[in-house]
Amino acid sequence: MRIAADNLRTAQAVACATIGITATILWCKLMGHSPGFLLATAGLGDWANARVFWLVGILLCSLLCLFLPQSMKRSDAILQYVLPLIGAAGAMMFALSFHQDFFDPRMLAVAGIIASGFGYFWLISRFVLTLTFSRGLPCMVWAFAAAFPLRQITLAVLDATMSHEAQVLLAMALPVIAALMLGATRLIVGSADEAPTATDKAERTPKSEKRYLIIVVFAMALMLSVVRACSISGVWGTDHTIGLSFSSVAFNVLFQIVVLGLFCQFAIIHMTRYPMAVRFQVGIALVMASLVIAALRSSLSWGASPVLDSIVNVNDPMALLLFWSTTACATQTIRLPSNRIVGGAGAAYALPSIIWVVLITGENAVDSAFVLIAVYLLFLFFMAASLQLRPGASRSNADTSVADAPVAVTALAGTNVTETHEDAPNASEELVRIVAARCNEVGDQYGLSPRERDVLRPLAQGRTSGAIQEELTLAASTVKTHMQHIYAKVGVNDRQQLMEEIFEKTD
Repeated sequence: MRIAADNLRTAQAVACATIGITATILWCKLMGHSPGFLLATAGLGDWANARVFWLVGILLCSLLCLFLPQSMKRSDAILQYVLPLIGAAGAMMFALSFHQDFFDPRMLAVAGIIASGFGYFWLISRFVLTLTFSRGLPCMVWAFAAAFPLRQITLAVLDATMSHEAQVLLAMALPVIAALMLGATRLIVGSADEAPTATDKAERTPKSEKRYLIIVVFAMALMLSVVRACSISGVWGTDHTIGLSFSSVAFNVLFQIVVLGLFCQFAIIHMTRYPMAVRFQVGIALVMASLVIAALRSSLSWGASPVLDSIVNVNDPMALLLFWSTTACATQTIRLPSNRIVGGAGAAYALPSIIWVVLITGENAVDSAFVLIAVYLLFLFFMAASLQLRPGASRSNADTSVADAPVAVTALAGTNVTETHEDAPNASEELVRIVAARCNEVGDQYGLSPRERDVLRPLAQGRTSGAIQEELTLAASTVKTHMQHIYAKVGVNDRQQLMEEIFEKTD
């Protein structure tokens, strides 16, 4: 019953987060491309494309998180109620800016967009942190992946049923809806911007892998900015919410569901069991390949193709998923405040994005050699960063640890190793690291919660329930419950079968 209740809470949290993320990205889509906002966007054309000011709002929020992480964390409870209202007011200011003459229309529009961009980034980052630290990376990834097809469906429904004025009113309500869903998610799982598992994992991760992960996060931010610059979301003011037939919408939605599902499972979640040096390479290769397809399709003037159009359109969600996945991984692996990591990633995305929007438009970017050059440079950058992690240096992945009982581990493994720390410290420590890494891989594969992972490691090292209780400062009933959850999720009946599952992966 307890396991079923825990699974139910996880499903409820992911469902609430999915609705909230959908509302947030739909809010951005409507403000940038709904006909109800096009007059305000056109009015800012002499200054800059309206998306520049949206990115300025993201940049401001990112810089506050980067330089004032603890202050932002202390203000989190207040911001949860204030920022959505500010975002809604910003949407209203932007929509009405050129329909009034009491205030300067341009200044009112700019203030509204910046406020909305600030609230947008804060909401998205809270969903990422809440799900990552409470239910793990896979739940966060699936919530984001489900949001994109839902957004596409919602846009089609709005086009068929709502007037332009009603869409503006909905855009004002969406940040409030997203905030309510964030509150519901936190109520279900608990509000956590840091977790003991994250700190523990940071202590176990080699410095070389931490440096590499920092490089990857910034490179992902740059890659996302390039993808966005070359997509239909690269500039505001073009209407992408109407004019699609039912068959086109249905095909795009089905294509997104299939492609994003496969991408999440095999390019992100499945790759967490591999060393850091290769963990993100599959996702990077897929995003770059689709970016090249977009460039070639435009430059070679290929005819209309629903498949090619869908590949081009799904590139943006894939890049965004990869960006937030690497950022979430960094918050768990690098011993820094999570707000600082999120803020650094957001700033690394917003700054080059502003440059792309100022210098180029989405179509001009795709028509030029810019895309191919950018892809080539990014490829060289990733290759150079990967060379920093030699196989020997990254034998253990970011989830490795040094435990305190190597003899117990080797005994459980069924070996005859009798060396002590004094006789063979390197061999025993390496064995413990590998086993601890496999424990975390089992946790990723079977969706163990952060606390269940904490229990799994000493359990695999041969610790008794009493020792685990003392080490983790937990009640005996709590340890027993976590052990039962672990057995049920892994599909075993006792500790011996659990050990066989772990050491079968260890070979």
